[in-house]
Amino acid sequence: MHPTRQRRRLLLALFATAVSTQAPSPLLLRYTDTLDLGALTLTLFFAAYAVGLVPSLLLAGPLSDRDGRRRVVVGGVLAALACTLVLVAADVGGVGFLVVGRIAQGLASGAVFTVGTVWLRELSGGDDAAAPGRVRRAAAVASAAMAAGFAAGPLVAGVLVQWGPDPQLVSLLPAAALLLAGLVGLRGVPETVTGRRPGRLALGVPRVARRAFWAYLLPVGLTVYTYAVLSLTVFPLLVAGAGFGAVFALVGVSALLVQGSAALVTPLATRLGPVRAGPLAAALAAAGCGLGYLAVQPGGWPWVLPACLLIGLGEGLGMTSGVAVCDRVAPPDRRGALLSAFYLPVYAGFVVPTVLALVSGDALRGGVPILVLGGVGLLLGVVLVGPGRAALRAAGAATAAPPVPLLVTEAAEGAVRPPPR
Repeated sequence: MHPTRQRRRLLLALFATAVSTQAPSPLLLRYTDTLDLGALTLTLFFAAYAVGLVPSLLLAGPLSDRDGRRRVVVGGVLAALACTLVLVAADVGGVGFLVVGRIAQGLASGAVFTVGTVWLRELSGGDDAAAPGRVRRAAAVASAAMAAGFAAGPLVAGVLVQWGPDPQLVSLLPAAALLLAGLVGLRGVPETVTGRRPGRLALGVPRVARRAFWAYLLPVGLTVYTYAVLSLTVFPLLVAGAGFGAVFALVGVSALLVQGSAALVTPLATRLGPVRAGPLAAALAAAGCGLGYLAVQPGGWPWVLPACLLIGLGEGLGMTSGVAVCDRVAPPDRRGALLSAFYLPVYAGFVVPTVLALVSGDALRGGVPILVLGGVGLLLGVVLVGPGRAALRAAGAATAAPPVPLLVTEAAEGAVRPPPR
């Protein structure tokens, strides 16, 4: 099979898994409304996803370094399909099915996202010095595919939940169909880990990357989903409490803006380089919180749209720059482990809205805690500008990649027709 088709098939698996992880968002909001569960319970559904992610992120990358990429990714996509069917059945099984399904989704998707990104990089040239352009672009293309899936999943599901028949059943069927297609497509994607390394898993951050991890990867990781999940949980609930009606559709549109802008900004993140992209991600997240505060005031719902746009741009810059730094500072046999470590703070963001709801209580309705979270974003930016920049320069990872004059839609054709760099 031609390498272009191999990469496209892996991108389809990444896209399908991303669709499946975020498609339940409008349905979870509907259950929260119909069962009168409240904001805290909704954020707990998202936190359950993060609970499943933690062991997956810790183990999947090192396991793939030892035993190969194919086994981990194929198993993850198959598990994601099973989890989607469990969530479809939650109409009968109730809240227990929702919690179990979300935890299992975290386990499955963490493996696919972490190892799939490394696999795509290696399919794009690996350590071949003759293919630096394809390798550099692989991280951006993977981020764009996942962000596009995160956008499409809740948008389609939101429309079906708001206006479709039998929303508990039909809203997740498109995600299940995509996962099945992705699973079939992976049959033609070759393994890239040709030499097995038996023995214990190499867990944790490689020694050579520790300074870059603590000073850059940790803070930039916290800018990714902390604010994205806030916009998909707290914003809609508070806007609905302020009198807005079509809240399920609003979740879908919000996800489209957040994840769509995250996908479109990935080429810019590559051009800017980590030194500039990371602090800009934190600043955009903070600005999005400022607009989010305006959105949750009575009659302020239109501010949700620009707030989600800014948060999405910050997400795309943060994710792409973090993955690029992992690629530059980790030795080849520890890339999976470092990327797993980076994804821990990235997906820890799913828990932050739960903590915010627990700590804030009734004060959350006024929106002031959202401004506090925006202030945290500014502090993260200060860390990235100071210690983060110094750590990147010490690791030789501070330079930007040469410009890439392609749209994401063109790049998504497989990172295979790269322009001269």
